[in-house]
Amino acid sequence: MTNLEIARLLRKVAAAYTVLGENFFKIQAYEKAADSIEHATSEVEDLFEVGKLDMIPGVGEHIKKYLAELFKKGKVVHFDLVMGKLPKGMFEILGIPGIGPKTAYKIAKTLGISSISDLKDTAVSGKLAKVPGLGGKTAREILKGIEEVSRRKGRMLLPYAWSLANDIVTALKKSSDILEAYPLGSLRRMVATVGDIDIAASTKNHAGAINAFIKLPQVERVVDKGEHKATVVLKNGRQVDFMVTSPNRFGALLQHFTGSKMHNIHLRKIANEKGLSLSEYGISKISQVGDQFASDFLAKCKSEEEFYKILGMDYIPPELREDTGEIEAAIAHKLPKVVEPEDIKGDLHVHSSFDIETSHDLGENSLSELAKHAKELGYEYIAIADHNPSVSGHTPVQIERLLVRRLKLIEQINSSRGIKLLNSIEVDILADGTLAISDEILLGLDLVVASVHSSFNQNLEIMTKRVLRALENPNVDILGHPTGRLIGSREGFEIDWDKIFDVCKSKHKALEINAWPERLDLPDTIVREAVAKGIKLVISTDAHATKQMDNMRFGVAVARRGWAEKTDVLNCLSWLDFSKYFRIQSR
Repeated sequence: MTNLEIARLLRKVAAAYTVLGENFFKIQAYEKAADSIEHATSEVEDLFEVGKLDMIPGVGEHIKKYLAELFKKGKVVHFDLVMGKLPKGMFEILGIPGIGPKTAYKIAKTLGISSISDLKDTAVSGKLAKVPGLGGKTAREILKGIEEVSRRKGRMLLPYAWSLANDIVTALKKSSDILEAYPLGSLRRMVATVGDIDIAASTKNHAGAINAFIKLPQVERVVDKGEHKATVVLKNGRQVDFMVTSPNRFGALLQHFTGSKMHNIHLRKIANEKGLSLSEYGISKISQVGDQFASDFLAKCKSEEEFYKILGMDYIPPELREDTGEIEAAIAHKLPKVVEPEDIKGDLHVHSSFDIETSHDLGENSLSELAKHAKELGYEYIAIADHNPSVSGHTPVQIERLLVRRLKLIEQINSSRGIKLLNSIEVDILADGTLAISDEILLGLDLVVASVHSSFNQNLEIMTKRVLRALENPNVDILGHPTGRLIGSREGFEIDWDKIFDVCKSKHKALEINAWPERLDLPDTIVREAVAKGIKLVISTDAHATKQMDNMRFGVAVARRGWAEKTDVLNCLSWLDFSKYFRIQSR
């Protein structure tokens, strides 16, 4: 099961508990666990397989036990018993805007609804409006909600969500009423997938800022408009919530709506121990007179730095706010100084259009065009890591001639562009762990990225041996997109990471953080494990066109979420230090 499917199951259980009148805290536990699992950047089933469910914040012992039963048997008897007490149809229509658990139960029980399609039919026919407690207005809103859900495509990949939000923020900043604007929630934390977009703005004119937002050309329909908030549906069907506040409260608002739920719950606990209360409006001091409590305003918090300082901790970057130790580190002043986009000095996985014979997966741009764009990005070097030529279609001599011809072009560019192009390759790791081209050819290259592109269904033992054999090859420098995952369509393969880390450490190999939108691979949880064990990383785009080289920011975001510092990332090195590290001059 995917993380989204597991999260949906837990939310169904929480909905059933709500209708059955269960304990509020039990309901909250399931909803919190669902949130954590939905936003996790590693597959929960994979974590279970390696005994690391503890890495998911907000998942208690009871839910862990049920998850284990789910993964072993494909179902949870207790869940079936709980949901079996209620109409099946109510669980099919949960998640439609305007339909909570009790409304879903009422509709399903009264009308015998079994699907969203049935719900739509009853809304159109007028039967839904006759359900006690609903009425015509609610029925119309539910119908709109059905239409909106049908147009949505689930969670967005981070780069696409970022692009959408960035366009809105850029447009908002053109208004004189908008002083600052930022996305919120999982997008600001740069989670691998994002749901709806939330944006906050600082303003001295709330009405003017709200109007600037609802009049954006991307807006199709205004769902709600208030003094401090507005909700719209964009022309692409996505919902965007917009919040405004005064400049002297903006830091509190940003903090409140950026951190994960578990991060904010932990902060509130610390605040309570200090006699403080936290909200999007700022920080208050709680005082007690007899049995009465009063809240005296302490600070509005213009900035997030001020917010965290009052709590006695260092500023925590948004990407780290997941309640996985960052609060303790901030209190102890031991937070990592995470890598910044401007620290990157080169891209080590770029594909060119060099020659139609060279690769089965060509890039769009020439070597010269790639060099030009890399220089515009401020890079000192890039590695031209075209896929290995087809082994079945070329003899070793032909492959060597092709690479020699490319090397001559690279040398011409290196002498004229003021940037270093590395004569590199992305070589396939075959099913038995051997490489698709010979060591004699690899030996003459500057840098070798080895990647798995086939036979993804091998079991953990076989896949581990396969990858280890490739890493033990002295010509291999980097393991490319190490889990092989494609977010939303292919889970990463199973592999023994402790063994991979050991070989990387002893053989001086690097693991790639691949910034391709569907990959973002390594996942941030494994990045953090690698960093803790001193494994070196590289951040690359796997770009097949110059514009895709701009995706580097998303690879950096993954590194930041994994607590990686500049010193953990090899392509933060200057060309001189980088070339010495990989002994490029001696090849």
